[in-house]
Amino acid sequence: MYSNKNKKGKMKKLILLASFALIQGCAPTSYIVKTPTPSNITYIDAEKVASKALVVKDNRAEGEKVFSSGILSAELKIGKAPIEPISYLKKNIELELLGRGIPVNIESGEALDIDVDKLYIKNHRLNGFSPFVTFTYLKAAIVHDNVKTPVGIFIRRGKVPVWSFDEIVEPTLNEPLSLLVKELTAKVNATVYKQSISDADVETLIAKLKSNVKKGSSYLDVYQLGFGNNPSAIPFLKELTSSDDEYKRQAAISSLGILKAVDELELLKSLYANGKSWSDKAMSLKAIGDLGTKKGLDFLREEQKAIVNDSKKYWVNDLINLYL
Repeated sequence: MYSNKNKKGKMKKLILLASFALIQGCAPTSYIVKTPTPSNITYIDAEKVASKALVVKDNRAEGEKVFSSGILSAELKIGKAPIEPISYLKKNIELELLGRGIPVNIESGEALDIDVDKLYIKNHRLNGFSPFVTFTYLKAAIVHDNVKTPVGIFIRRGKVPVWSFDEIVEPTLNEPLSLLVKELTAKVNATVYKQSISDADVETLIAKLKSNVKKGSSYLDVYQLGFGNNPSAIPFLKELTSSDDEYKRQAAISSLGILKAVDELELLKSLYANGKSWSDKAMSLKAIGDLGTKKGLDFLREEQKAIVNDSKKYWVNDLINLYL
């Protein structure tokens, strides 16, 4: 009897070890990531705005300063040095503002503060045959003219590594880091500078997306419509919320929130209720939070209460808490 129990115990341990080995694969202990390339579509009247001195403050709790964590623990580096996320944000927001044509006065000028409360990337993988997935979170506030504007960012990307883990670096690390910088900069612009790309630039992006029906990095052009702060993109983004391309669809949902498409609250609630995947639902909640309206935030509070016993409550709570 003891022998059988002992054998079963050993077998369970072997299965667990084998499962973990499959998840780990040949995962490295660190990844070299790239500095984001700034956007090259300038805002139409950007040169007319006054330059400001950007200050990014680290308000993260002491126990919440690990930037990259998850089932596959790996440090993120640029070159040989580990990323310091606060200085990384500051440097790349400045570069993105300059790419948009907005002047940045590094040494002096009126202060523009970004207070960072949460900033981290979590990774997850179910087994050796499933996608390596990253979830990028930011909770912050833009402080300008004594007004504090809350900001939340959530990005989800996944990739199944076929030959090596090098394959996951671009889609699940470089792209989310670039989107993090670009979305935060877009929200800084919408809050403080209030500049936008031209209608012609919107039309060019739409034409490019209509001609490029293949799946892939074209979803990044959908985000550019959201980052452009031009509401003329909203009708096309609404169309894309039913796209068969998962990442285009989710980029469109997210972009409706970034553009403050407050008239689309009911659409976003419907997308949350009837989403094709949990990722669609997550992006719908994010977009509702980004609207920043009382009705939208009340909906998030109600949903947070409703999912107390739901198996998905942890990711829902993490996401909703970016906005409440």
